[in-house]
Amino acid sequence: MKDLSIEGIYHFIDLYKMTNSIDIEIFDEIDSTNNYLKQPHSIKDKAIKIIIAKKQTAGRGRYNKQWISERDAGLWMSVAIDIKKKYNPSALSLVVGSVLAKELYQLGANQIGLKWPNDLIYENRKLGGILVESMQQEDDLLRIIIGIGLNIRLPTSMQKMLYPNKNPIGLDSIIKKAVSINMLTANLIKSLYNAVGLYEEKGLSVFLEEWTKYDLLLGNEVVVENSQKNIQGTASGISTEGALLVSNDEGMHHIISGSVRYLNREKSI
Repeated sequence: MKDLSIEGIYHFIDLYKMTNSIDIEIFDEIDSTNNYLKQPHSIKDKAIKIIIAKKQTAGRGRYNKQWISERDAGLWMSVAIDIKKKYNPSALSLVVGSVLAKELYQLGANQIGLKWPNDLIYENRKLGGILVESMQQEDDLLRIIIGIGLNIRLPTSMQKMLYPNKNPIGLDSIIKKAVSINMLTANLIKSLYNAVGLYEEKGLSVFLEEWTKYDLLLGNEVVVENSQKNIQGTASGISTEGALLVSNDEGMHHIISGSVRYLNREKSI
């Protein structure tokens, strides 16, 4: 992370001739990259704005849960782009998950998996998470803010504090070869840019096959806990709207929110 630089990122993005559409800022310290992008910012048509922090003091995940973002310990990045309001923006967390999983798999993280709706898991240990938020703009546009937290290394203090029941893991303990943080960041930006454009045009359906490759819940007995009731059954993939499908004797349930845990594994993720 110490080698992270705007110039270094642009060096790799230049290969795809995208620099005229990208505005990147790197902060030494910030409260939250997502919070920063929720402030009013001017974004040109089809351009993307990217905020990266070496440290976050108020990083967060779903339901405003704390996300520990120690200095130079991970990739703490948010991406903002305006799209037409056509499909359910919450389903974008699944699109982003499939993009991240594919990129990390290609780097050598062969056991990478996705836990609906937004967790990156490696061998039952949490590697990263995704937070997608949206804001209404003028002219029927929707500003999508994609927050990514990816653990690169885990200091001892972080191991103890960050989700103790989920036993987090860092990318450096998975991929033994040296990985350029600038190249990884550039590749993620490029893939996210292309994926969001495809989602804006065709929706989630074109990503279902890719998601299924990494779906850790598929075929497992699970219980989903939310504010209304708990649902127990067999995880059966996701719908074209991004809902988790769980089947039981009552039929097929389409779940749009909640926390999921396994019933047939000793350790939940």
